[in-house]
Amino acid sequence: MQYLSPQQLIQHRLRALKEAEKVGVSAASRLYGITRSTIYEWRKSVTPKKRGPKKVPWQTSEQIEKVIIKLRQATNFGPKRLLHELRLIGLEVGEKSIRGVLDRANLTKRHRKKRIRKQQKFYAPYPGYRVQIDTKTVPDEGLDLRSAIRHQFTAIDIATKLRFTWIYDELSNSNSIDFLKKVISFFREIGIEIECIQTDNHSTFTNLFVGGRKKSEHELRRLHPLTKFCLRKGIAHKLSRPGTPRHNCFVERSHRTDEEEFYRLLDLPSLDNQKLLLEMQKWQHRYNFLRLHSSCGNMPPFKYYLTVLQTGA
Repeated sequence: MQYLSPQQLIQHRLRALKEAEKVGVSAASRLYGITRSTIYEWRKSVTPKKRGPKKVPWQTSEQIEKVIIKLRQATNFGPKRLLHELRLIGLEVGEKSIRGVLDRANLTKRHRKKRIRKQQKFYAPYPGYRVQIDTKTVPDEGLDLRSAIRHQFTAIDIATKLRFTWIYDELSNSNSIDFLKKVISFFREIGIEIECIQTDNHSTFTNLFVGGRKKSEHELRRLHPLTKFCLRKGIAHKLSRPGTPRHNCFVERSHRTDEEEFYRLLDLPSLDNQKLLLEMQKWQHRYNFLRLHSSCGNMPPFKYYLTVLQTGA
């Protein structure tokens, strides 16, 4: 008995099907010595299958699309944040559907793929274990950011994501100490005692990298006034690695949120320092008590502090 190879078998079936199209299925079955049902099965096997969903896909309604687009334009939130915002108003839409709506409306950001670095998770067992402090230039229009006329000081607790901000006219040692006093008072009112602060190596926070060419010269320099103040208060002062902003990642990420959800909506030229500080305090209240944070289980930081970190729920 002679067996056909897979290629020969396919060609044999194709010839039988071609003959069936010419003379009919019954005649072809008698000619090739096969049943008509076999020809029908072969026809199914060689017919190209239509790709796509078997059922009609669910389509987001125009009303919901308009709501998603308005929320995006008003808040600049991503799909994950928009999903929870829509749930608050009683709309259940999937994250993939939201992403599709934003893509069709050209409201998505195209980012270059970043190099993946192996990172060590931050250790924050309880509130007050470490508070990151940094400064940000207020983005006044028409001014060079290197010669800014006002600056934002920011402190954030890495365990609770609770944050405190203030506006100053300049970066100075006295302003850094004054800001730390306000930070201690703010967190103490909530019930958090600060054990450690972490800053970058700017001269506002340390003298370690100011002047000198050798490490030995840096070590001989006098203590920074902020470090002395921390020693008197029993607070440890840690520094980030030079040129590594990801070591201060929590406060840096909060500054990006300020750009997207606070400064973008303000008319900064019309606001002096007092009015800007008032607007910032309103934003700070919303950030701590109302705004949902994905890192806090989609709860505001203060609610996360009360329900999760204090009760252990």
